[in-house]
Amino acid sequence: MDLVSVYKKVITDQSASWVLFKHGTCVMLLKPEINVQEQAVEILRQHGPVTPGTPSGDFEVIKIPEVNGWLVIGNYPGMMMYVSNEEAGKKDDFEIGMIGRTKREQDAKELEVTHIKFNTHYK
Repeated sequence: MDLVSVYKKVITDQSASWVLFKHGTCVMLLKPEINVQEQAVEILRQHGPVTPGTPSGDFEVIKIPEVNGWLVIGNYPGMMMYVSNEEAGKKDDFEIGMIGRTKREQDAKELEVTHIKFNTHYK
């Protein structure tokens, strides 16, 4: 299943605006502005890098059977990373979380947008 399809299943609010990055980080915009790409890039630039020993390194792992994988969420609301069953193998939640956190770190460095789902009801 491609990442756009994964997030279309995971984000059930059809009115939500969200931006997908190259390594699978999705930034759901709680208060979308006119330029959602610019807004999401700035959020990821500020909240994507991991600083050990701070809340930026924290994560929660949630199994989502409908998409054959897990969502890894961190300390910023609406930011999530998908880890597939294939990527996870037989790893435990901590290792899966580290995979997701690594994806977020890569996306925060590269900031390459691959998909935008924009709802016209911006703030």
